[in-house]
Amino acid sequence: MKKFVILFIVLFYGIGAFSQQKDYTAIKFKSKLRNYTKVMPKTKEFGIDKELFVQLVEMLTIDIYSEAQKADLSNKLWLAVSNPQKFDFVYKDYSLKTIKNWGVKIKFEDPNFEPNPYLAKWTVTEDEFIYSHWAITQIMTYEGLMAYSEKAKVAQKAINELILLEKLKFYQARPDEYAYDYLHRNNALLEKRGLVVLIYNYHFDYIVCKIDDKDKVMELLNKLKLEYVVP
Repeated sequence: MKKFVILFIVLFYGIGAFSQQKDYTAIKFKSKLRNYTKVMPKTKEFGIDKELFVQLVEMLTIDIYSEAQKADLSNKLWLAVSNPQKFDFVYKDYSLKTIKNWGVKIKFEDPNFEPNPYLAKWTVTEDEFIYSHWAITQIMTYEGLMAYSEKAKVAQKAINELILLEKLKFYQARPDEYAYDYLHRNNALLEKRGLVVLIYNYHFDYIVCKIDDKDKVMELLNKLKLEYVVP
C-alpha cells in the first residue's frame, strides 16, 4: 500500500509538471539562421565558473527560494552561459518561455519561432560577455529577480514585479523623473528592511539584494563585466 501511494504521488507530480509545458505540436519552428556556430563560449578562460552563479543566486533570492530551487536556477544560468546548445536542449520549454516575444505576433514583424534561442543568440554575437549579459537578463527577468525601465512611471510598476519587493509599497513616480532617481528615492525605504536596489550603470536593468551583500554581488557581476551601482 505504501509503495502504491508513493508511486501515485510521483505520477501525479510528473503529470502536473508535464501539463505545464506548452503544446508545440501546432507550431512550425523556424530559425532565421542558416547554421549555428559549433564553437562554445570560453567561460573558463575569462574566470567564469558555476560557483559564480551559485553565489549570485544565493544572494539574489535570499530566503524566497528553497535550496533545491536555488540549485536549479544556478544550474540553468551556468548551462545557458557556458553551453547554450545544451541549455536549449535540456531546458527546451524553459528556454522558449524566457523569450518574451517567442511565438507572439508583433506589428510589422514576423513571429519569433527560433527553436534554439540561446544558441542562436550566441551564434550571432560570438562574444562571451555580450551573450552572457543577454542570457542572464532573459532568465533573471523571467524569474522575477531583475526588472528594466527607463522612465520612473514604468519603474513604479516594474519594481513590484521583483519577487523580493512585490508586497511592498513605494513612492509615487514624479512626471519628470527617470528610473535611476526613482530607485534612489526608494532605496531610502528599502534601507529600513536591510535591502538595496542595484542598477546596471548607464543602463536600466536593476536587481535587489541585502545591503550587507551588495559589495559581493557587485564583485560577482563585475567578473561578467556588468557594472552595477547603488542609484
